[in-house]
Amino acid sequence: MKKNTLLTYLLLLAPFLLSAQIQLSNEEPVAGEPVTITLAQAESQVVVAYRPNSSVVRRDTLRADSPSTEFSWTPEKAGVVALSTASASKNVSVRFQGFSYSGLIVMLLAGGILFGGVIFAFRVLFRKTKPGEGIDFDPSTRPDT
Repeated sequence: MKKNTLLTYLLLLAPFLLSAQIQLSNEEPVAGEPVTITLAQAESQVVVAYRPNSSVVRRDTLRADSPSTEFSWTPEKAGVVALSTASASKNVSVRFQGFSYSGLIVMLLAGGILFGGVIFAFRVLFRKTKPGEGIDFDPSTRPDT
């Protein structure tokens, strides 16, 4: 009975105990602005991985001369960043410092291609043709089946 009660308490407290391993002074860091990383246990280094689990991962290491619970870090790039120590890890989303004009250009280019293709398809579909002119189509052949 006591073991079940203790196990229940541990299961209920586990998310709170595990989530407090790595904390940031600003939970939504911005690229180029310094952030303080606070650890639950003193560590000698924190590994920072930009774009984790991708083929272009770039890692930086924040080192201290003696084990410390606080590290100062300035994110260099926006995106997903994984902070990890020997005993804990945390994923953080780093925001852009300002408005992303390259993102706007990519979005406009993709929209132009998408809607340009739609306009072209409708123009071909509703083009007026003279009798006997146009595409010959025999539905009995069913080339797609």
